[in-house]
Amino acid sequence: MKKTRRTERTVEIHEFYAIRTASGSLPALCTECSTGDAIMLPPDHAALLSNVPTRMIYRLIESDSINYREEPNGSLVVCVRSLVAARDQLTTPE
Repeated sequence: MKKTRRTERTVEIHEFYAIRTASGSLPALCTECSTGDAIMLPPDHAALLSNVPTRMIYRLIESDSINYREEPNGSLVVCVRSLVAARDQLTTPE
């Protein structure tokens, strides 16, 4: 009898992004996330980073599915961590 041997491998992938602003300031952090290290970006930048259409981001904001904040100057920033979590929930089959 021939014995077969199985090998199982696990691959873990970590992604890092460098976000640079013209002013050199750091992006705002999400105050609603428990980890305290989730960054807030404008919807257009968050869409590029998370591979989600900008229109979907605004739908998620309207349904209160992601963390967001309106800045004093009227601009909008969204939490990238909550956006990715919402995206994953939308793409995961039930």
